[in-house]
Amino acid sequence: MIELKSKLWRQLITICTMTTVFSGSLLSVISLSPTVARAGDINSEARPPGRSNGGGNRSQCSELQNDNLMALVPDNNEILTTKEHPDFWFYIPFAKSPDSLPATFRLLDEEKNSVLSQPLKLSLPEKKGIAKLSLPSTEKPLVVGKRYHWYFNIACLDDQGSSSNIFVDGWIKRVEPNSTLVERLKQTKPQDKYRLYAENNIWAEAISELAEYRNIHQQEWVKMLSPYKLEKAASEPISELKP
Repeated sequence: MIELKSKLWRQLITICTMTTVFSGSLLSVISLSPTVARAGDINSEARPPGRSNGGGNRSQCSELQNDNLMALVPDNNEILTTKEHPDFWFYIPFAKSPDSLPATFRLLDEEKNSVLSQPLKLSLPEKKGIAKLSLPSTEKPLVVGKRYHWYFNIACLDDQGSSSNIFVDGWIKRVEPNSTLVERLKQTKPQDKYRLYAENNIWAEAISELAEYRNIHQQEWVKMLSPYKLEKAASEPISELKP
C-alpha cells in the first residue's frame, strides 16, 4: 500500500473550522485559533475558529465544551470540487434526541443570493460522529469557476431544554478537471482515485473517495482524520444527513 507523501497531507489537512455558540447573547466562543467567529449573523464571512477542551456532558450544549461541531475542510477553508452536486463532511458532536431541532444547510453565491430553492432541513444522526451531506441533485448545479459560501447550522439543547445555535461555514468552488487528470482517473482503480484528487487539491472528491474505500485504506483514513483529533471515529459508521 502506497501512502501519500506527508507533505501533501500537511498541505491538505488541518483543523479549520469550529463553532460559535449563542442564544440571543454570546454564551461562549470555542477556539484554539486566533480567528474568533462572531455570533448572530449567519451571513457573516468570518471563518470559524478551532477546537477546545472543557467540562461536563450533561446536555447537548455542555457536550460542546469538549467535543465540538466541525467541518472537515482544507486549511484555506475553500473546498474544490469537480461535481455539480458535491459532498460536504462534518463531525456532529451529539446524537439526535426526541427534542432535537433539524439542522440547516444554506448555500449562497458571492453576491449573497441563495443558491438553494430553500435552506435544507436535515435530521441529526442517531449517533454522534462523522456525517456526510450530499447536495441534492434536485438543486441547481454548481457552476464551474464560481465560489459559493456555505453555512451549516444546528441547535443544541441545554440542561433546561432551551436551544442555542452553533454553526460552521466555509467556501466551495467548482473547477474543471484538466485533461491529464481525466485520463489518469480512467486508468486508475476506483479505490485509488482519491490519491489523484488529493494530488490535484480537489478536496471534496479526495475525502469522499477515501471515505468510500476506508476499509481498504484504513491507515490513510486515520491519517486524514488525525489533524481533527478524530482517530477514534475512524472505525465508526458514517452517517448521512438527508433532507
